[in-house]
Amino acid sequence: MDISKWAFKNRNLVYFLVTVLFVGGILSCYQMSKLEDPEIKVKLAMVVTTYPGASAHQVELEVTDVLEKSIRSMGNIDNVESYSYNDLSLIQVELKTTVKETDVEQCWDLLRRKVANAQAELPEGASPSIVKDDFGNVYGMFFALTGDGLSDRELSDYSELIKREVSELDGVERVDLYGNRPECINISLLQDRMANLGVKPAEVLATLNGQNKTTYTGYYDNGDSRIRVTVSDKFKTVEDIGRMLIQGHDADQLRLSDIARIEKDYEDPTRNELFYDRQRAMGIMVAASSDADIIKVGKRVEQKLEQLKAERLPAGMECHKVFYQPERVGSSLGTFILNLIESVIIVVVILMIAMGFKSGVIIGISLVVTVFGSFLFLYFMDGTMQRVSLASFVLAMGMLVDNAIVVTDNAQVGIKRGLSRYQALIDGATKPQWALFGATFIAVCSFLPMYLAPASVAEIVKPLFIVLAVSLGLSWVLALTQTTTFGNFILKEAKPGENKDPYDTKLYHKFESVLGRLIKRRYVTISTVVATLFLSLFVMSIMPQSFFPIMSKPYFRADLIFPEGYSIYDVETNVKKIEEEYLSKNENIKSYSFTLGGSPVRYYLASSSIGPKPNFANVLIETQDPEDAQAEEGKFYDYMVANYPNILTRSALFALSPVP
Repeated sequence: MDISKWAFKNRNLVYFLVTVLFVGGILSCYQMSKLEDPEIKVKLAMVVTTYPGASAHQVELEVTDVLEKSIRSMGNIDNVESYSYNDLSLIQVELKTTVKETDVEQCWDLLRRKVANAQAELPEGASPSIVKDDFGNVYGMFFALTGDGLSDRELSDYSELIKREVSELDGVERVDLYGNRPECINISLLQDRMANLGVKPAEVLATLNGQNKTTYTGYYDNGDSRIRVTVSDKFKTVEDIGRMLIQGHDADQLRLSDIARIEKDYEDPTRNELFYDRQRAMGIMVAASSDADIIKVGKRVEQKLEQLKAERLPAGMECHKVFYQPERVGSSLGTFILNLIESVIIVVVILMIAMGFKSGVIIGISLVVTVFGSFLFLYFMDGTMQRVSLASFVLAMGMLVDNAIVVTDNAQVGIKRGLSRYQALIDGATKPQWALFGATFIAVCSFLPMYLAPASVAEIVKPLFIVLAVSLGLSWVLALTQTTTFGNFILKEAKPGENKDPYDTKLYHKFESVLGRLIKRRYVTISTVVATLFLSLFVMSIMPQSFFPIMSKPYFRADLIFPEGYSIYDVETNVKKIEEEYLSKNENIKSYSFTLGGSPVRYYLASSSIGPKPNFANVLIETQDPEDAQAEEGKFYDYMVANYPNILTRSALFALSPVP
C-alpha cells in the first residue's frame, strides 16, 4: 500500500483534511470539557448505622460485627475497616483494584442487598443502615455563606435558596450543604409538677406518639357530591404542642404546658459546623458535570450568586470562596498551554537551525496539525482537557516530529543525489513507512502498562496513554500524507546535473572519526557505558522520590483529631483559641475555614472524607502566595505540636494524586 502516492493523487483532499484537523482542533479546544485533574472512579463506600444509647462495645458486638460478616460474604472486596463508637457504627468497604469501572455500581448494589439482608439481625433501637458510595464527585466550588446578625435558621433558609437556584444551572451536577443545624422542639418534663398532678412520663410519650398521624377518615355522600372528610389535629406552632391534653389523676385533663417546658431550639449536640474567618457559616458545595467545562460553569455560578445577592439576599450576607477550582483550572491550563506553545516553538526553531528553514516549516506544520488534530479526535472520544492530557503533549513533543523528520530528511538526501522532488518525496516516505509504523507502535505500547494498570493510583495517568496513542498515530499518517504533499511545493527541485553525496561534509567526517575511535576502543567504551549506568542507578537511589508531585497552590489543609470523649463544643472552644492566637495574627494567611464534626465533602481530587466524628476538625488555609504554602504548613504543624500536644495534627499540601 503506497500511502504517499495516494496522497499526491488526492492532494486537494489532503489539504481539506489538514484544514479540518487544524480548524476542528481549535474549536475542540474551546468546546472540550476542562477539568483540573482526570476524573476517577472511587472504589470506596461507607456503611453508617446509629444505635442510640449503646456503648462502643455494644455497637461492636450487636451492629458492627453483624454487618461486617454479611459484607465480607460478597466478592471483589479488598479491605473492610470498621469503627465502633458510642451510638455509632462506621464500616468502610474498599473494592479490589482489579474491579472494572463499569462494574463498580453493580458492586455497590450488591453491597446494599447484603446490608439490607442483615437488618433483621440488628437489635431493636438501631436505625436502618445507610450506604454512602458517592465519593467520586469532586465539589470544585466550595463557598461559605455568612450573615452578620442573621440566625442559623435564616442562614439555612438562604442557603437552601441558593442550592435550589444553582442546581438549575447548565453544567451543575449536584449541590450539597454543610454545617446545617436542624431545628427541633425540646420538651423538658418538670418532675415536681408531674408528681403533684399524677402524670407518668410513659403517658406523655404515648400521647405525643399518637399525635400528627395521618388517619383515613372516609368520605361523605351529599347528593351528587362526594365530600372528603378530614380531621386535622397536627401541630402548627409551639403553642399548639403546649395545649395538648394529658390525662391526670381522677380523670383530670391537663395541658402539656402545665407539666413541661416547651422551647424551639436547634439539635444538641450539633452534628457538624463550619466557621470561616471566625464567623459561623453555611457551606455550599457545587459539583460540575464530568462532561462540562468547569470554567464556564464557574462563570454561570458566579453570575447567579451576584444576581441573588442583588435581588434576594439581605444586606450583610456574603458568599465567600473557600476553594474555587475554576480559577485554578484556568490558571493551570493556561500555564500548560503556554508550555505547549513554547515547546512547539522550541522544536520548530531547532529543526530550522539543524535541517534548514524550509524543512523546519514542513515539520512545524506537521507538528501543529498533529497537536490540534489530536484535540479533535479526543473531543469525539469524550476526552477532557486537564493537566495530565496537556502534559502528555509536552512529553510527546520530541516523538511527534520523528516521523516527519525521517521523511523530510530522506527527501532532502534524494534531491541532493539528483532525484526529482516528487520521486524523492515518494521514496523518502514509502521505503521507511512500515519501519516508522513499527517504531510508532512500540512507542505507544511502552505507555500501555499505565493504561492497563488496575490500581486507583494509576487511573490518573491513563489519559497519558490515550493522548500519546492518538497523537503518535496521527503523526505517522500525516508524515506520509501532509509532509509529502506540502514538501512538493516547499522544497526546491534538484539542480540539473546535481548528484553529490550529502554526507560528504566536515561535520560527518568528524563524526565518522569519533565513531571509529570509540569502536576501536570498544572495551573502554563499554566500561564507560556500564559505569555510567551504575552511577545513574546510585544517584537515582539517593534522590528524593515522589510519584505525585506537590502542586503549586496557595493552600494547605490539616486534620485535627482530639482525644476520644471530646464533644464538638470542646473542639469549637479549642479551634477558636487557635484562630485567635495564631491564624488571625499571621500576615501570610489570606483566609481560613474550619469544619467541625467531620471533613467537608470532596472538594479536591486528593481531599479525604472523615466523619461523622465529634472530636474531629479540619482546617483549610489559603496563603497570600503559593510559594508561602509549604513554609506556612510547617509552621502551623510546629505550632500545633508545641501548644496542643494532646491533639493529633496531620497537615499536608495539595498533591497531584487520586488518593489523600
